[in-house]
Amino acid sequence: MKELQVILASQKRILNSGERAALATVVDVKGSSYRLPGAKMLIAETGETFGTVSGGCLEADVLERAKRVLKTGEPEVFTYDTTKTDDSVFALNMGCRGIVRILLEPIDRESFLLRVLEIAFNNRERQVIATLISAIGVPDLPIGSRVFYDQVEQFHFKNITDDFGFRDELLKDCELFFNKDGISHCKIYETEIGNFEFFFEIIKPAPYLLIFGAGADAIPLAEFAKNLGWYVSVVDHRPAFATKERFPLVDEIKISRPENLKLPCEDNLVAVMMTHNYEHDKQILRLLLKSDAHYVGVLGPKKRTENILLEIRQTGEAFSEKDWQKLYAPVGLDIGADTPETIALSIIAEIQSVLARRGGGFLRNRQGSIYNR
Repeated sequence: MKELQVILASQKRILNSGERAALATVVDVKGSSYRLPGAKMLIAETGETFGTVSGGCLEADVLERAKRVLKTGEPEVFTYDTTKTDDSVFALNMGCRGIVRILLEPIDRESFLLRVLEIAFNNRERQVIATLISAIGVPDLPIGSRVFYDQVEQFHFKNITDDFGFRDELLKDCELFFNKDGISHCKIYETEIGNFEFFFEIIKPAPYLLIFGAGADAIPLAEFAKNLGWYVSVVDHRPAFATKERFPLVDEIKISRPENLKLPCEDNLVAVMMTHNYEHDKQILRLLLKSDAHYVGVLGPKKRTENILLEIRQTGEAFSEKDWQKLYAPVGLDIGADTPETIALSIIAEIQSVLARRGGGFLRNRQGSIYNR
């Protein structure tokens, strides 16, 4: 999401100044690769770039290809294959064996793709994009033809008309992909007139982090989250603490007591409690356990949280197993954190691991692919 934010901000400046630009997107990876499908890089006509499509080894060649795409105005998909020979300059630079396919396309201020990406970011609405990346035997359908899907305005199309026999299947796949929160992938549709290959990607809103408590230890946590491109809201009942001067980067500051709280309805909500107030934590935790939050972290000793939970249970209020599973207390990964900054690091890392459905252990002990592919 941070990369997407940078690209969206940069494209406005570039395109509004009259420059041209191209957008590179990783659409397929087999074997080892530094970036996954969906990774993007904006390339200005001047050669200025934003984002990456590799660890730095492919970017120079992508820039050269971008010049041709900007000249012809035609999208292109090209392949880097380092699995067959060590003679390739890319094989030497990459240090890994993999096949990477990249879509490169010109963009302008009227690009509907950019509009959809902005909607996903500004309105915090999930979007599915299916992009044609190869068409064998069908010269009339250009690379870069697209279907866009969301649950608000449903479908939008670029070059995909009603007379394509596979269209109904394609639309159904977009809906399934949206609802199952799928991983970016490619699919080939075999028809009587030819084969069509589409790249499916889902653009999700950034994690929405609610920080309860505006003490000194909340400041590095908010800064870490904003550096990752997350949406951050800080909540505290003390106006002297919850100020823009202390939290200049956050998206929202709320002055509220626990009894007046209204939690946001967000698809990607996570929360951390660091009020250092026992009674406040008890009221807030009761709300959060019943909410749609994916993660609820509580700062403080384990015994303290156990006492809070005991008192909540004694009220007779019922909680499901799913409610309890979202609770992480004490908050954070076990990295030996003992300063506000290292504690913030351990919390952010734990949230990331939960959202990615990973255990947060050492990668050297992991069996199989790092990326679950």
